[in-house]
Amino acid sequence: VGKKATEAGKRFQETATEATRQMQESAKNANISSPLPDNSAAEDIKKAANLLRGFVDKDENEAGFDNIIPPDVLRKAKGLAIYTVVKAGFIVSARGGSGLVVIKKDDGQWSAPSFIATGGLGFGALAGADITDIILVLMTDEAVETTFVQGGSVTLGGGLSVSAGPVGVGGEIGVSANTLAANTASIFSYTKSKGLFAGVSLDGTVLLERKEANAAFYGRAISAAEILKTMPQPPEALELYTVIESGLNREL
Repeated sequence: VGKKATEAGKRFQETATEATRQMQESAKNANISSPLPDNSAAEDIKKAANLLRGFVDKDENEAGFDNIIPPDVLRKAKGLAIYTVVKAGFIVSARGGSGLVVIKKDDGQWSAPSFIATGGLGFGALAGADITDIILVLMTDEAVETTFVQGGSVTLGGGLSVSAGPVGVGGEIGVSANTLAANTASIFSYTKSKGLFAGVSLDGTVLLERKEANAAFYGRAISAAEILKTMPQPPEALELYTVIESGLNREL
């Protein structure tokens, strides 16, 4: 029995390793940075800027203004989580991803980034790899304080509602105050699969604080709360802040 269990464990590990390899290869073929956590925090900042640009910039969005995050949503946002997830595998499927979160501070400035990751194993065949870009727009102080600021792990859904966020409609990029007030979601989600907006349920998704990546980037052990509340904007994140501001101030 022990030998069989060992052999089964070995086969499981080999399958999971192969699924992970497929994820990395798929990301390479799609011409994106690997979504797997690799402690390359500076690369994650660059990746996040490029990813967000595809959600807020007409020139980067083939569908034009019909499928962008409206400026009004960004103006009212308390924070943003930006990350990519890849799923791949056969029999045993693996999923993994990495990214970052920033919050809007009391003075209106965007915080330094705190790095996050998601991952896990599942069962069931996948036809190739599935790459999903995800933006979470944190719309309430509660969404900020009880999720990413507290560090550790965050499970989406449950006490904090997550719903698909509004997009520009028919060329109109504004969203009325009444529309936003009527939506009680704590978090708006925006997802793209293969470059197209896709309705992907995120309930139950677990996001983890990447303590090692934060320590490597900031030069010491540091909590997510300290990063998001007190650290100055790092020059490496200038492009990210520029993209956020372009989304906030976009005009027809």
